[in-house]
Amino acid sequence: MAVKSARVFAHSATAAACRISNDRDQVIDAVFSPKADGFTPLEIQAAALAACIAASVRIAARAANLGQLGEIDVTVDAIKAEDEPSRLGRFEVAVHFGDALDDATQDRLVEAAEDICTISNTLRAGDTVIAGHRAEPTKRPKE
Repeated sequence: MAVKSARVFAHSATAAACRISNDRDQVIDAVFSPKADGFTPLEIQAAALAACIAASVRIAARAANLGQLGEIDVTVDAIKAEDEPSRLGRFEVAVHFGDALDDATQDRLVEAAEDICTISNTLRAGDTVIAGHRAEPTKRPKE
């Protein structure tokens, strides 16, 4: 049996938004319009990739004995595919290092981070989504 690494719960009371929580009762609100305040599901996916790459760059730096890195900024542009079905077709990731590292070292760290990051590995693998329904929700996010 597969080990669950993450579980989230979503509750949508309106057509405009959805409240998402995890097993630790942390809550974020997703909105369904890019004009609304908050993050859309597409932005949440891009944010997951950005956070994972940032953490993975730090893991790669420790593995390369580079010590503790300073600030890291990660920008992710999530670009919708032009053909069907509706999906994100490409993620363009840019990493900016606050430390004075040469280009070769930066390239090695970013390449290693992409291989370490669970989110980038999942996106490349095209894993299966299995959707179903239940009579009762497993857990409803706190209001």
